[in-house]
Amino acid sequence: MKLRLDALIELGFYGLSWPRLKQEEEKISVFLERFHEKEQGFLQLPKVKSALLSSLKLAEKLRGRFEDIVVLGIGGSALGVTCLRDALKGPFWNFKKEGPRLFVLDNLDTVGEVEELLNLDKTLFVVITKSGTTPETMAQYHYFKEKVSKENFIFITDPKEGELRKIGASYDIPMLDIPQNVGGRFSVLTAVGLFPAALLGIDLESLMKGAEDMAHSFQAKDMELNLPFQFATVQYLLDWERGIPMTVMMPYSSRLHTLADWYRQLLAESIGKEGRGLTPITALGVTDQHSQLQLYNEGPTDKLFCFIEVLKQSSPMIPTIENPKLNYLSGHRFDELMATELKGTRQAISEYKKPNLTLEIPEVNAYELGQLFLFFECSIAFLGEYYRINAFDQPGVELSKKLTRQLLS
Repeated sequence: MKLRLDALIELGFYGLSWPRLKQEEEKISVFLERFHEKEQGFLQLPKVKSALLSSLKLAEKLRGRFEDIVVLGIGGSALGVTCLRDALKGPFWNFKKEGPRLFVLDNLDTVGEVEELLNLDKTLFVVITKSGTTPETMAQYHYFKEKVSKENFIFITDPKEGELRKIGASYDIPMLDIPQNVGGRFSVLTAVGLFPAALLGIDLESLMKGAEDMAHSFQAKDMELNLPFQFATVQYLLDWERGIPMTVMMPYSSRLHTLADWYRQLLAESIGKEGRGLTPITALGVTDQHSQLQLYNEGPTDKLFCFIEVLKQSSPMIPTIENPKLNYLSGHRFDELMATELKGTRQAISEYKKPNLTLEIPEVNAYELGQLFLFFECSIAFLGEYYRINAFDQPGVELSKKLTRQLLS
């Protein structure tokens, strides 16, 4: 994976110079020390093999028994799973006949619609909630509990306490752990993401290897080697020195569209505190060239554009087109057309003096996705130190949960 800042640096006054970025390098050691004092566990996940092994073991035991997998979870218990499926199996995986379908019931208004698609006796329900009191998830669990036997459930929850842990123990339901020092939005490389991915046959070893390699980059004291610090520094300086408080995450790959959704929660819930923060926006190339680019080019200069470019994609060939106004398309693959449109969009945004950078990966595979997950998580750790806030709590979410309980009661 490469982080390309050349378009940002070439903007001059409207961007950031490399010498200005290098001035921040001395903060790396201080920020890392503060991060380690917080004892957050997500950085250790690629090295600790227990979650990987337990997920693989349980998935192997269940393999072939179920036609469908339904994840009951929301937020961090859902977005990472969806991203793993879409990125590594494709956004249309559920239409194929190659393995179990995977549905993620992260919102409440599709419960009945998804149920109609299922043979309930052949469906495995994976219930994910660390506390065991998440209202959406527990409501769904109790709904399906009345329709299938306990053999159709797996719980992923806190290793020691919580309501779901108690229920699992009383009904003898198999359970996997979410480490106590790993928050929900950082949990994609725990059993939360690994177990459903294992059921789909995703290469978890490569996924974790990619994350482990990015963890080494996070620890580097040299700014040129520390990609997460570079990204966080760009976001922070553009906000505080240029008044640019928004980040548009725009992958040019349908398989990575839900990665942008996953990052949206990661950034918003981690950094939006105490009157400060960055606003995440998701876009998809080439789709949103036709729906948002007018605003991006000629609207206010208040956004950083983060393109994700995939160098190797496969797609069919466009046939010969005789129409003289369209024959320039002839003989090109669809992925060539998309790559060219990315170059054109990036150049146009630069000519409009809008700050942008590019995350470049050779292809969408498990290793690169593991790198991307940890890259973004580690960048959040640095942003928390820049803004002097706790990036690992979410007090603004808790009030909504409390009021929901009061209103229903």
